[in-house]
Amino acid sequence: MSLLHVPPSARPKRVFYGWVLVFSAMVNQMIVSGLGGQGFGAFILPLQNEFGWGKSTLSVARSLTQVESGLLNPLEGTLVDRLGPRIMVVSGMTVFGSGLVLLGFVHSLWMYYIAFIVIALGSSLAGMVVVSTAINNWFRHRLTMALSISQTGQGFGGIILVPLLVWAIVVLGWREAAIAAGVFSWIVGIPMGLLMRHKPEQYGMRPDGEPEVVSSTAQELKPETKARPAAAQGRVDFTLGEAIRTPAFWLIGMGHGFSVMVVGAVTTHQFAHMEMADGVGLSSASATLVVTVLNIVNVSGRFSVGLIGDRFDKRYIAAIGNLMGSAALAMFALAHSMGLAMGYAVLFGISWGIRGPLMSSIRSDYFGRAHFGKILGTSQLIATFLAIIAPVFAGIMADWQGNYRLAFIILAFISALGAVSFLLVKPPKPPRREPQDATIHPA
Repeated sequence: MSLLHVPPSARPKRVFYGWVLVFSAMVNQMIVSGLGGQGFGAFILPLQNEFGWGKSTLSVARSLTQVESGLLNPLEGTLVDRLGPRIMVVSGMTVFGSGLVLLGFVHSLWMYYIAFIVIALGSSLAGMVVVSTAINNWFRHRLTMALSISQTGQGFGGIILVPLLVWAIVVLGWREAAIAAGVFSWIVGIPMGLLMRHKPEQYGMRPDGEPEVVSSTAQELKPETKARPAAAQGRVDFTLGEAIRTPAFWLIGMGHGFSVMVVGAVTTHQFAHMEMADGVGLSSASATLVVTVLNIVNVSGRFSVGLIGDRFDKRYIAAIGNLMGSAALAMFALAHSMGLAMGYAVLFGISWGIRGPLMSSIRSDYFGRAHFGKILGTSQLIATFLAIIAPVFAGIMADWQGNYRLAFIILAFISALGAVSFLLVKPPKPPRREPQDATIHPA
């Protein structure tokens, strides 16, 4: 029988292109996190051994990247809303790889800082604001699942690329490893960026691959849709100015900021803490195993929150994640054995995994799709400000005390403050507008 005579309901369905975009974002995040974010910590001790720079001096590079990202995030949100994600991700991966190659030729402190500024520029252009905005355009009811899958790339970066990077540093040397990482970013990251697309409506599709018209009755039949804020149901889109005037914008930003502050400090210094004699006292291979386990659990946590994130209140899930992170950091600060280090890996991996994807989806639920890039990028300024000081703070404490214990105890308390911020969040009321200015859509 010819395909022309097969009833439409019996024809094979194409895979919704939004999932191709999710896969592209996942690989993109794996590269940026594995070779940039988490991979940064693998270079600290080799650089310190060769140049004699202190941990606080080396950590300044991480803070410089946060400053740059903070300045760029609002601009990125505007640009991705206007230009689409493909141009930005391809450009970002090109610049990111160039920064890693430049790192391999560093011979002075100023060159080291310039290399990481270039790395930061690339990772920011191809980073979370851009890919989260793209995914938010393509998904609504399955947004948390889509974000969760895309952000498993951060975990896979730790599982696959961080061990490879550590191995390359040990076997080839840190310079050769940095250059190889940059070339890998070009070969894999740029083609993945070419798969990105802006909005499904531009290609005759709708979010989630839904039919052109979705009745309000169908939406009312979904209990999880009925219970979610108006923006999550597609009925209202906040402008950036309207979002900024809500307490939810600032509380989510503070909760996210305290979380990013902790993650930034830990991913920068966890290798040094585990390998120092006055730290956990592990070998390089054992420390790599701990980080690998952390990321395996991280990936599991992201898949789990993808399944439950749209069924339960995201505020409470995020608060639980922060409290688990607090317990994990306290354990890590006091660890003297492989067993306690593994306990930290499991707790912190779950904490990071279940909280991460919610930071974008909760903003979409509360503020809508139309201006999501601007809102997310501007909200990131709060997180960036707090993340700037975290790696340098931990480095200064380690140089002063000879270990990271007090720094991690203080960060455990900060993680708990993030939980309080999330618990105080309440869904914002739809903004009041003149009828001609309203962007409230019919349910």
